Order: sequence, then C-alpha cells, then structure tokens
Amino acid sequence: MANLDGMNYKYAVVKIADIDKLLNKEDKQKMYQILNTINEFREAAGKKLNSYLVINADESYADQVIDILKENGHWGNTVQKAVSLKKSITQLCHDAHHNAIDKGWYEEPRTFGEMVALMHSELSEALEDHRDGWGFREIYYEGEKPCGIPIELADTVIRIFDACGYLGIDLEAAIRTKMEYNATRPQRHGGKKL
Repeated sequence: MANLDGMNYKYAVVKIADIDKLLNKEDKQKMYQILNTINEFREAAGKKLNSYLVINADESYADQVIDILKENGHWGNTVQKAVSLKKSITQLCHDAHHNAIDKGWYEEPRTFGEMVALMHSELSEALEDHRDGWGFREIYYEGEKPCGIPIELADTVIRIFDACGYLGIDLEAAIRTKMEYNATRPQRHGGKKL
C-alpha cells in the first residue's frame, strides 16, 4: 500500500474508535468484515493473529522508542518521513521550496501572480473532486499518484510553503501574529454570509 509520498507502508493502523465514530453503519460493517477476513486467512496459513504496539509520533517519549527500534533494526524511511512532519513551518517552507528547485521549477524566475494562480489551481482541483462526489477524507490513486480533496489541500499548502520559501516570507511568524489578532476579534466580525 502506498502512502502520500509514494513510499510503501508495511502496516495500516486504524483506531477502533475512529471506525466506530467516523464510518457509517454500512462502511463500518465492511471494515470489520475485511479485518475478520484477513485474520481468517492468517489463521488458515498457520500464522498468529496480528498484535502490535502503536504510539503516536508526537508523543514526548517517541524519540526513546525510535532509538530502541533503531538499535533492533526496525527503523526505516517510512517512519522517519512520518516523524519529519514535526518540523517547523519555517523548515517545511524551506523543504518545499528546495524540492521545487531540485525538480526544475525555478530554472526561470516565477512571478507572484503565477505562484498565486498555482495555489488557486490546487483549490480548484479540490472543489472538482468534491463535485465529482469524493469524500472529504477520501484518497484515491491514479496509478501511483495520490488524488482527492486531502491531497489537493496538501498541494495548496505545499504551493504556499514553496512561495514563502522563495520570497523569504516568515510564514510561521505571520500565522502566529494573525491567530493572536483573530483571537481578539468580535463574534462573527464583518457580517459576511460566506
């Protein structure tokens, strides 16, 4: 199974509470049927039922667990990629911009208008997926390429990160400044309908 970066995961972890809370009755039944079928095939093949320890990468003790996994040869690129998402917004802007440079997108200078248009295009693709009936949390694949509303929103943020990296904008400071200001604003300020 491919993840969002096109890398391969060895395991899929789903919180039981999320299955029960987020899926409708029909999808919940399908999910539990799939899990039971997998367990039946494992038993038929003489394997034990799957039993794992799971921790979130943002837990305070995650680094200690990672060190133990490394010592025992159970630490790979897919986990490192997941933990790398703990980077600061400033670092993510840097990474997004340098990836765009590496992929040849800055062989010619980009205008601010072009960068904003590319951000808009990603949002338009998210709206198109919505119009096509894709769910807000659904990710589908066209070959190896992940698609769907979450992916298009991620692409929008990546485009913004890239632009900020290129223009030298401290997006992290700007976000903090604006969120602090927003906290002081009155209820439903501006009176806009949408």
